[in-house]
Amino acid sequence: MTERNEEGADVCLILEGTYPFVTGGVSSWTHQLITHLPEFRFHLYCLIAEREPGPWLFPRPDNVSGITTLSLGGGSEALEAEGPMLSVEAEKTLIDLLRLFHRSLLSGAPEAFGELFAHLRSTGLTPELFRTLSSGRQAWSLIQEFYEAQFSHEAFIDFFWMWRTTHLPLFALLSAPLPPARVYHSLASGYAGMLGVMGKLAYGRPFVLTEHGIYTRERKIEIALAQWIGQSQQDEATVRPIRETIKGFWMRIFEQLGRIVYHYSDTIVTLFEGNRSIQIRDGADPERTRVIPNGIAIGEPIALSTRLREPGGERIVGFIGRVVPIKDVKTFIQACRLVADQYPAVRVLIMGPMDQDPEYARECQNLVELLELSNHVTFTGSVRVSDVLPRLDLLVLTSLSEAQPLVIMEGAVYEVPTVATRVGACDELINGRLREDRLLGPGGIVTTVGNPDETALSILRLLRDEDLRRRMGRAARLRMERFYREEAVFSAYREIYRRGSL
Repeated sequence: MTERNEEGADVCLILEGTYPFVTGGVSSWTHQLITHLPEFRFHLYCLIAEREPGPWLFPRPDNVSGITTLSLGGGSEALEAEGPMLSVEAEKTLIDLLRLFHRSLLSGAPEAFGELFAHLRSTGLTPELFRTLSSGRQAWSLIQEFYEAQFSHEAFIDFFWMWRTTHLPLFALLSAPLPPARVYHSLASGYAGMLGVMGKLAYGRPFVLTEHGIYTRERKIEIALAQWIGQSQQDEATVRPIRETIKGFWMRIFEQLGRIVYHYSDTIVTLFEGNRSIQIRDGADPERTRVIPNGIAIGEPIALSTRLREPGGERIVGFIGRVVPIKDVKTFIQACRLVADQYPAVRVLIMGPMDQDPEYARECQNLVELLELSNHVTFTGSVRVSDVLPRLDLLVLTSLSEAQPLVIMEGAVYEVPTVATRVGACDELINGRLREDRLLGPGGIVTTVGNPDETALSILRLLRDEDLRRRMGRAARLRMERFYREEAVFSAYREIYRRGSL
């Protein structure tokens, strides 16, 4: 679905599974970026998993001049609708090129995508082309060829669904019209990044990539956690290197998509130096990478930490985030059982959307019941962060992967300290990045990943020591005031867009 934008936009902003239909840190950041740069007209290109987009969950900015939504989860029916396919000769040429592309890509040649894209455009991005790619006889033979060459020890059905799950979204992207713009800006690599690459190749315009989290790393974690993928049908006692498994091949596909996106990006932005190092390791040109930390609106000082707390009185601990595996909510719930045993007056609020992985959300709810925590833990669903933060004594993040979590910054503005895992920029946000930053003192406690015991001990330490909690909350606020003001972020993107629009 596309709202027409006859004049063309200054920036085609490419989003996957976020703004404006989903709340969360990246969505809030996106809304702030658009509204703080009113001189630029934005066309939103939104990749969604559902067949139809949901309602807008943000006020629509005046400078959003158009919007396109494309379903990656429901696109296969359109690709496979009955109709003519390419001729036998054209099909063979196309599949030979696709085979060569795969081999070139897996051997470390991301520029091979440019050759494939040029051929597809010269052939014509027609329904016949994509029906042939998705369900032609030669395409079926190519799937069998890759399977038999490497993965015959695993179930063919797993390989087949892996192939379709990774390739059909790409075919859907290639077959969808891309609006013209002066700059293409993707907020992730993966499929959103590939769409930005296509914009660059099709129109010769600059392509900007911003990675809040490292998309490839997060997809690899999700694949590793998936229990249904790659169950061996023979030699079950054999231990195989991950690269020789279907899971490993799936991970390599996302690795190579990331390399393509890095190769064609003109500017590659991330939030902290640790992410930049990962991007360079994974193929990004160091000369085209830069760090722009997220900022936040500070506002007037808020006298919250002066609020009196009775020793042993009720304390409210909050978890703000999507209830999905990457956030490791189960570790948090297990920690809450240990905390409640030692501090019975604790109340726990798990605040965030529960519809992005309903099965995982149900498992978390069941775990609360199993651990007899129903009197302590409440799932609230999505909330307005500014409404709940003044009530909290402590924030907790147990994520397996993060970039620069906005919720830690939001909590800091309200002088709420955070217990967070040592992922992404969490350590920098809590303990400081620069020498003068670290002199302010910690704004919370950093823990190891997947450790409910350490998480529980850190929570208890802050619940029991009111003076420590107040000092950490004040240090967190001062850190935001001095080093994370949002004006610097918008100024940096204004410069990038102006340079790209010339």
